[in-house]
This record gives sequence, structure tokens and C-alpha cells, in this order.
Amino acid sequence: MINELHFSMPSNTGFSQRLREYILQKHGSINSFCKTVGIKYPAQMTPYLQGKCRPGKKMLERLKNDGADIQWLQSGQLKDSPLASLGNAMAFSRSRMDIDNLFRQVHLNVDSGAERYKPVIEAYAFIDPSEHFVDMTGSLETFLGYEPNALSGARLDSLIHLDDYALVKSTLQRQWQEDDIVTFHSRFKDGEGTYMAVEWCLYIKCRSMSDLREYTMILRRSGS
Repeated sequence: MINELHFSMPSNTGFSQRLREYILQKHGSINSFCKTVGIKYPAQMTPYLQGKCRPGKKMLERLKNDGADIQWLQSGQLKDSPLASLGNAMAFSRSRMDIDNLFRQVHLNVDSGAERYKPVIEAYAFIDPSEHFVDMTGSLETFLGYEPNALSGARLDSLIHLDDYALVKSTLQRQWQEDDIVTFHSRFKDGEGTYMAVEWCLYIKCRSMSDLREYTMILRRSGS
């Protein structure tokens, strides 16, 4: 139901919940986990468990060596699942060229009958630091039912329901220190002026020596 989508959630929240579940099920306590993997101060785990950040390469290596399913921790998808999540798709395709290739590959496989690719990505777009859509490819307009080029130069907040946009805006205003990927469930205004439920990922790229950010988004219908 649409009222279940009023508030979108940063991807760190789900990760922290799965991380806590893994640690407690296998080790019984945070302290026991830290002793096993060689973490001297258990307080080091607090930011990860509170969803404030995600582990870097060293911590992920510790978790992997401990037997954790890293793909499940990061995306909620089991490693043997044939269906990649939006977050996984975004994680492996961060440049504009890679996003272009990903979108073509997905639709090529859908056309050939490989249905397992279908839910991964249905549209994509690029947003500048002022939240205006730039370098439109047409896929977002097709996805939402707009005429070609109708969204060129439009702002992100003009498409997302006001109640849902509040959390998106607060996420964009955070002081990002490094690149990250966040996931939302929001209502997007379609070409007929009604709202459709959308699951989407935003790749936030931090420019070196600058406070400006670059954004890439991929989308699919919620529940796809």
C-alpha cells in the first residue's frame, strides 16, 4: 500500500540490522565477536551497528574470514540468489558509461526472455549538485510516462511526493566524506499527475577537493 512508503530509509539501516543479527546468532555478543576477529575495542563496532556508516575493506575482510555472507550483509540477498538487488547493480556500475552498459544489458536480457534480469533496473538518470536532471537518456521519461525531453532540467523535488522528499533532502544535505549508495522507497509523479511507488538507488559521488556532489540514480517499480 502507498502509505507504507511515506518514509524512505538509507541503506545503512538494513545493513546494521543484518550485521547485528549475524553477530548475535554466531557469537552471542558483540564482545565475543570482537575477541574472535581481533578487534581490541568493541566500541569500534558502534557506528556500524547504529547504521551511521558501513565497514571498509579491512572490516569486511574480518567478517568474510569469520564466515559471514558479505552479499547478504550488504544487500539482504543471499549469495546464491539469481536476482541482484538495486544496490548490487549500483555498486558494480558507478560511472556513467557503466550505467549505460548496465541498462542496455538488462533490457537485452529481458528481450531475450531472461526474466531474472527484469527487476534489476527500469530507468536511470543523472543529477547535478543543484538536484536538476542532466544528460537525460529518455529512460526516466519513458518509465514515468512523460513525453521525450519533458524532464530535461527538472528538479528532483518536482517528481517526488513532498512527504517522501523530506528524507531524501536530509540525506542529500549530509556531510558526505566519501562515495556512498543509498536506497529509497518514494512516490514519483507520473506523466498523468498521479503517483507511483518506486524503489530507487542514489550513488553519491564526492568530488575531490570540493563540497560538490554528483548523483546517479537507478529506479524500478516498487515490488518488481
